Amino acid sequence: MNIKYLFVVILSLFLVSCSTKDIAISEVKDITTIEQKPYAYIDNFDLLDEDKQVDHYDNFLAKYFNPWNINELSFSYEQATWGLKYTTQEVYGENHRLISKEWFEKIVNNSNYEKLNSLSKRAITVNYSHIRVFPTNSVIFHNPKKAGEGFPFDYNENSSIKPNVPLFVSHISLDKRWAFVESSFVLGWIDIKDIAFVDDEFIDSFKTGEYYVSVSDNLNIYKDGILIDDIELGTIFPKVDDKLLLAFRNINHSAYIGFIDDNDYIKQMPIKFDYENIKNISDELIGQRYGWGGLYGHRDCSLMIRDFYTPFGIFLSRNSGDQRNDGVVFDLSNLDDNGKKEFIKNNGIPFLTIVYLRGHTMMYVGTLDGEPLVFHNMWGIRTKQKDGSSGRFIVGQSVVSTLDIGSELPNFDSDNSMLSRILSITLLAQ
Repeated sequence: MNIKYLFVVILSLFLVSCSTKDIAISEVKDITTIEQKPYAYIDNFDLLDEDKQVDHYDNFLAKYFNPWNINELSFSYEQATWGLKYTTQEVYGENHRLISKEWFEKIVNNSNYEKLNSLSKRAITVNYSHIRVFPTNSVIFHNPKKAGEGFPFDYNENSSIKPNVPLFVSHISLDKRWAFVESSFVLGWIDIKDIAFVDDEFIDSFKTGEYYVSVSDNLNIYKDGILIDDIELGTIFPKVDDKLLLAFRNINHSAYIGFIDDNDYIKQMPIKFDYENIKNISDELIGQRYGWGGLYGHRDCSLMIRDFYTPFGIFLSRNSGDQRNDGVVFDLSNLDDNGKKEFIKNNGIPFLTIVYLRGHTMMYVGTLDGEPLVFHNMWGIRTKQKDGSSGRFIVGQSVVSTLDIGSELPNFDSDNSMLSRILSITLLAQ
């Protein structure tokens, strides 16, 4: 046989072998066998009572605009500076090397915490941005060699934040580049270029009483036909005289009101809690990449759920632990795995029930063949290596799954399965 031909055959077999191996482990069973349409599993869909939805919307608006009604942070000094705990821990930078004491001293000094509440001004976001734990874009990782740590889990990332969000500004960093702010859902540092200060006149003009919300993700918005930005699902716009309002910043860091072109995918809030709207919002969010804290324009578990409910005018907290308490809570921690499944099936309301385990939230969406299904954005499934160490099978996206997701994996860690770690469910809008 020709040597060159033999080489090509061997190489082809090698590549096929590698390819087959990759395919075999590239996806968990749930994602390939369960139709990835969260709305496809509703047996009896319960409409949210209209009066109750109005109450939730009133509560949403009150919380959304609350930062403009306060004169100091809603948090104590200890709560506001919670991130200082990282200064005493072994944490790593983007180069996977331990962060030095000197680095933290510099960052903490720049934080200027002794000036907490000294500025006490009102502001608004004018860009999509990020709220950071410390006034820096540098990352903070726990040990990158440990499963479930390292990229993308930057503990300096608190949350992404959309434009048009009211803020209270406590104070400014020493280098004048960062503002320490409180919004309706998150507290921390924001790049000062992404905010503008507001006065009573701006607030009176901005609070029109009629608000619209984007129901499409990565939506281009225009002014006079010229592209202004692309926005996320859940971005809110006041409307007046049939014009959508967007906050802009002038050279003096003051906000002024601009207008954007009308858009079919920006709807009046709250949209009706019905099957068609649930379908549309679900279609926007399913299959999206996982984004810890909202990094890279993506969503983590709690941000996906929060954004899902925003168009309906239902306010949810930002992190999973707080979302657990955003409704009527039922403790499942003393139930075995089958007991948890039965309780969720018998008591959960599709699309109005949050399933909680430490560090993760999911939305109950119905059943398939007697198994409860959840819609969630997840990073990975816990596995156990041959040496007994913990590992992860990366999912890295929003999926519809059973509570036993990944159980078919040969190294599935059944002692630390998602189902075994479920602690409670929360009924929303009750």
